[in-house]
Amino acid sequence: MVRIPILFILFLLAREAQAIVWRGDLKEAESKQQAEMAQVGKVFYSPLRVFGGSCLAMGGKWVLTSRHGTDKWPPQFLAVEFPGLGKERYSVVEIVFPKEGDYALLKLAKEVKKAKKPVIFEGDPKKGHRVWIGGFGKSGPVGKIGSGGKFFSGHNKVDGLRGGKISISLSKPDDKLAEKDEAILAIYDSGSPLFVETKEGWRLAGVASTASNGRNPGYGDRGNYARLKDGGDWIQKLMEGE
Repeated sequence: MVRIPILFILFLLAREAQAIVWRGDLKEAESKQQAEMAQVGKVFYSPLRVFGGSCLAMGGKWVLTSRHGTDKWPPQFLAVEFPGLGKERYSVVEIVFPKEGDYALLKLAKEVKKAKKPVIFEGDPKKGHRVWIGGFGKSGPVGKIGSGGKFFSGHNKVDGLRGGKISISLSKPDDKLAEKDEAILAIYDSGSPLFVETKEGWRLAGVASTASNGRNPGYGDRGNYARLKDGGDWIQKLMEGE
């Protein structure tokens, strides 16, 4: 039996992760889980099942989330839920990490009902590429971040690559090129997805990894996503070899 001291559990849960904060001129971000965002879920930690992160159902028994949010936990101490797909909570039986990159795959005890396999974006999104983000962590307009646990989503545009990760930032209120529902990462939702807009629809390109000011994001602050460009084949083979 694996034993983890309570203080160590609290320390791990206090590690920064990301959520959704939107521009102050937007009354409220989108809270309905629809289309690709219906498969965004919550990650629960420790035997106490404390909410502390986000994830994405990948179809079958597989779930995508962040590496830094799972690499200190045994799989039996993790569980996930997908409110956009149903009320069931799923237990984790295995955690698999790529050779590099801040993402991980969780294998569940059984398949997630209604989950479909997302299409992974090939290549890197370019500057100005429109993206869609969403998560369950602490959320709210700039300067008024509330409690977590409720889903919100918004759009943004890619600034470019920073440190090998897809980077976005929150535009200033007078920026006429900003998305009307522009959002950025905050705290307590690492592992949430970034989808990029293509002619064929939304494609999965990244996993929430770091933020320049995760606890109190403001205009100009950045959110960074681990790229899935180099991990697409690894994810595909792992899921097919189930």
